[in-house]
Amino acid sequence: MNLEKNNLSKIFLIGQSGSGKTTLGKKLSTKLKFDFLDTDEYITNELTLSISEIFNSKGELFFRNEEKKLLIKLKNQINIVVSTGGGLPEINDAFDLMQNNGLVIWIKSSPVEIERRLHNSNKGHRPLLFNNKLSLIKNLETQLEKRYDVYSKADLIIVNDNINESETIEMILKELKKYE
Repeated sequence: MNLEKNNLSKIFLIGQSGSGKTTLGKKLSTKLKFDFLDTDEYITNELTLSISEIFNSKGELFFRNEEKKLLIKLKNQINIVVSTGGGLPEINDAFDLMQNNGLVIWIKSSPVEIERRLHNSNKGHRPLLFNNKLSLIKNLETQLEKRYDVYSKADLIIVNDNINESETIEMILKELKKYE
């Protein structure tokens, strides 16, 4: 891993839906005194549609194109923590775009842990997990298997099963100190 100090001025959190990227991103950005951006929230606010509505009316490909456009728009932004949609790293060239412009951290949670967290979740915010005949756990396992190779290319991997948000933030900050 060859991280330069300027790569620490932009941090991308990747991982499955429900892994805690948004919650952790907000807290991490506060600790670092960085701006925070959640790509899903940004796109839904810009289009004034929920993710499910975007998927249903415009399609997943449209949504993925919006995610990639946003990544390109963020290229010159510094001092920001970006919580990405779970599928964003799969978009052609998106992972390289993130890694070439910042630090990529995989917030890794097991499907069992995510299922526990999402039990009473907003299903409309996660159409790929709740929009077919498979159980939530089966969807999570299948999705992780599909995305594992791209997620595992992250600069840092932080496993947050069975630990709270504060402990996870401390783990991230400890890892970041190694590159200062």
